[in-house]
Amino acid sequence: MFRWLLILLTLAAAVFGLALGVLNADPVTLDLIAGSISLPLGGLVLLAFVTGLLAGVVLAWLLFIVPGRFIRRSRASSREEGGRLPANHRDG
Repeated sequence: MFRWLLILLTLAAAVFGLALGVLNADPVTLDLIAGSISLPLGGLVLLAFVTGLLAGVVLAWLLFIVPGRFIRRSRASSREEGGRLPANHRDG
């Protein structure tokens, strides 16, 4: 069932991308500091979408996945040590 849903979503994304490319075929120039890029408008919109998607995935990974792994590892290591503080630890 999940495989069919994934195939359906992939086909819908392909049709959407094809329609976006056909309807926005006019060339546009994006001026950057280091140079300029000339692409069809649909390609530029797709490039902006993919860039934002990748930035969001990386940010979510850094904010949620990495700290969770760190917390799990620190809890596991504290269990192995018996939850004791080092002998030279001072309160206050």
